[in-house]
Amino acid sequence: MAQEKTNRAQTAARAAAQARAVAAAKAHARAVAHEKAVAHQKAVTREKAARAAKIRAEKAARARAAVRDRIDPLTGGAPSSSPVIAVKLDNTSKGRPQWGIDRADNVYVEQVEGGLTRIIAIFHSSLPTQVGPVRSVRTTDAQLLPAYGRPLLVFSGGAGGPLIRLAATRVQDASSLGGTSRTGERSAPYNLVANLAQIGQAWTAAHGPDFPIQTPGWHFQDNDPTIRSRAQVSRIGVQMGVGRTDFQWQDNAWRVMPAGTPGTAADGTPLRADNVLVMRVTDVPDGTIDSVGSPSLLSQTVGHGSVELFRNGRVIKGTWSRAEPNHSLVLRDENRKLITFSTGKTWIMLVPQDGSVTTG
Repeated sequence: MAQEKTNRAQTAARAAAQARAVAAAKAHARAVAHEKAVAHQKAVTREKAARAAKIRAEKAARARAAVRDRIDPLTGGAPSSSPVIAVKLDNTSKGRPQWGIDRADNVYVEQVEGGLTRIIAIFHSSLPTQVGPVRSVRTTDAQLLPAYGRPLLVFSGGAGGPLIRLAATRVQDASSLGGTSRTGERSAPYNLVANLAQIGQAWTAAHGPDFPIQTPGWHFQDNDPTIRSRAQVSRIGVQMGVGRTDFQWQDNAWRVMPAGTPGTAADGTPLRADNVLVMRVTDVPDGTIDSVGSPSLLSQTVGHGSVELFRNGRVIKGTWSRAEPNHSLVLRDENRKLITFSTGKTWIMLVPQDGSVTTG
């Protein structure tokens, strides 16, 4: 009798153990199935998110393309089919007034060596037949100009270092296209001029009408409602080395005043800008020494710094940033919103840390 009870107990225990094992196996199977279901759902969610992100990116790309088709990325005006052509210009008293500078869409003033400044004038909406005096390239140009995509650059030679750096970028040397000549109006080296219409035609004949253009970072909005709340400014003074440029708000534009006097192009056309962008940059020696022992400087436009945009007689303060040479500038105000420009021409002052900017 006792043995029978023992056998029944053992049988019941084995049955209970088997039941527990079966239950555990079922629970494990359910857990595995649940994990698989969760993983599958996560994968589906990720795939949906990736598809949605791709759709958003495609929509944004189409929107950007549509904007590019509607406006010129350099001025915000009517689009142009011309190539972007940058010209390195003299900015000393012997080189002023420059030919064709009034037709430039964007004008950069940079410090070079010995406290002097030079100009990079960017043309796209209009290609004049006479622009100059054309001068030599600098390292700053090689870092700055890729922000415009694959612009053509007109220049008159340069030191080995800047030429090597330029050749390593996507900027295109326009030397092989011709279009430059010496004028008898001035003596060398202040008499080299470029026919941009001819250079543009030569480019189109060799490569076709399509020209890759990238916005340098300007966002245009004439009716920006925040402008009225900005501080009013009627005059800007920028000192860079021994060079000074003033801007006077007059007749709804900034009157450009090199060396403090009203500036004109060589044909007498007054120099005016719709926007003046003052970028604080760091200047560093680029390893090139000029004939009198002065180091040539690189004005660094990759990195970040403070910025002031002057438009409509007012000023927007903020920051600039640029991750690498092929990227556009990103300009944001103190609220981290993109800074907006007025439609039209923009002068950009690359002011070193030891330069000064005054307003009134």
